[in-house]
Amino acid sequence: MRIIAWPATDVGRVRSHNEDSHLVDDEIGLYLVADGMGGHAGGAHASQLCVDVVRRVVRRGLEQLDAVSPGDRNAAIAEMLGAAASEASARIFDQAAADQRLQGMGTTLTGLLLYGERGYVVHVGDSRAFLMRSGTCRQLTNDHSWLNEQIQAGLLTEEEAEASDLKHIITRSVGFERHVEADVIQLNVSLGDAFLLCSDGLANYVPPQEIAVLARDHWYADLPQLCTDLANKRGGDDNITVVVALACNDDDTRRPVRDGQVAVTDTLPPGVEV
Repeated sequence: MRIIAWPATDVGRVRSHNEDSHLVDDEIGLYLVADGMGGHAGGAHASQLCVDVVRRVVRRGLEQLDAVSPGDRNAAIAEMLGAAASEASARIFDQAAADQRLQGMGTTLTGLLLYGERGYVVHVGDSRAFLMRSGTCRQLTNDHSWLNEQIQAGLLTEEEAEASDLKHIITRSVGFERHVEADVIQLNVSLGDAFLLCSDGLANYVPPQEIAVLARDHWYADLPQLCTDLANKRGGDDNITVVVALACNDDDTRRPVRDGQVAVTDTLPPGVEV
């Protein structure tokens, strides 16, 4: 099994600068999206620092996996990803404390590590990860946002949350505190599975059902730019970053299987496999 990935990032139609960062590292099978907060200097710096630190920690951890027994590797990888997010949070927090220009900076983090036939999603904030399989699109991550917490508590409906002006309020981020607790979701990966990681500049405009249709009707290689263009067409009030990664056995840009063309929109709690 090999992975082919395609990224796209765009400043959008309203912002003057792009505070998103992303990573496509096919060598170690790591794919990241980070949406920075904290102003022009702080947001861009936080997201890029997060990506750099997570990449370094994961690369170092993978080099040490040979010493871990096969039965313990799932737990070791999950622990490594959590540690990577927390180390990034400490670095961002310390730099913000040392430089007044960077005070208040932070970032979301949504990443995918593919190791063997397993996938591991690490998640903090309200960027999102989706799994496209057999014509469906399932959201794997659970937003760490005030609105989502209100929905889960039964205080708001999905429709009320969709109409709210408070989508930008997140309850967990990388860098606002020295330590952050990341969600880590594990799953089996099959040939033909595709993953879409995105910042909320896409998620606020394009729902999972529509992602499933776009993926069904277009080449995966074109999907990041198609999604970006659609978000811009619908307002583009935030930076937009999309990374699509396909599990295949050759240089394959095929469309997904056309069976079962129903988008599944429920989210999975950490530790639940699909």
